[in-house]
Amino acid sequence: MRSVTTDELEAFYSWRRQPGNADRYARTEALWRESRALGDDPEIATAVREALGRPRTARSFWHPSRRMVLAGAGLVPFAVGATWLLREGGRAYETATGEQLMVALSDGSRIRLNTDSALRVLLGHKVRRVTLDRGQAFFQVKHDPERPFEVRSGQVAVRALGTEFDVRMAPEQVLVVLAEGAVAVDPSNGKAPARLSTPGQAAIVGADGTVATKRVDLEAATCWTSGRLIFRATPLEQAIAEANRYSTRRIELGDPGLAQAKVDGTFETGDMDSFIAAVSALFSLKAKTVENKILLSRS
Repeated sequence: MRSVTTDELEAFYSWRRQPGNADRYARTEALWRESRALGDDPEIATAVREALGRPRTARSFWHPSRRMVLAGAGLVPFAVGATWLLREGGRAYETATGEQLMVALSDGSRIRLNTDSALRVLLGHKVRRVTLDRGQAFFQVKHDPERPFEVRSGQVAVRALGTEFDVRMAPEQVLVVLAEGAVAVDPSNGKAPARLSTPGQAAIVGADGTVATKRVDLEAATCWTSGRLIFRATPLEQAIAEANRYSTRRIELGDPGLAQAKVDGTFETGDMDSFIAAVSALFSLKAKTVENKILLSRS
């Protein structure tokens, strides 16, 4: 199977963003997921073993039926959840809205992608590099002093040897939160880098490359890795924006006066109904569904 180039991946993402193509891709993804279940079918497994065990002949032909058998056995990457091979030897991973993905790297490091995220991984002999193209990811880096681990997000580079940290890429900033060990956060534009060495330290890199550090609630910042959202005196507007990240349904606040009202609670990611019910009860709001939106208002 030939490699997929970075340009081809970018063209694919551009195609999927076009009206109508998202639905086509969703149908293809559903078909792929259904076909993967066939990998446990004993008849298909036997057919695959027989096909792979046959001696090669001087000439070979690709039969559609064999392609279906291999796809059903999970041997042909095709849609979301598949690993795309890049020409430079790296791999790209992507999640849709509401999905999370755990990636185990060959060096022993682990990466968890959050909802609607995409990254590329390149493990070389002298460097380990990850490029976060969008979204959020939590990194558990295996110590290897001979191969520094670097995460790039926009113009920001995060360097570590053996540590755990979270990187979130937002439209106007990149947020790095340290969970364990130490990392250096370099804006890569001549601005002074920041070093994080205490769990709960965070670096916020603005669009202009300015780095600011602060303390954050580490549990609240990383609880998404266990499928939870924790709000502690969180402005309602911010809590709604966070809940919206995990669902294709969108919550809108119809009363701007409540935007800064504080919310406390723990919810499961993607459980919009529980979140809406709790917020509605707390602020005496009514929820009205219009197409794919839920409007919360007092009237």
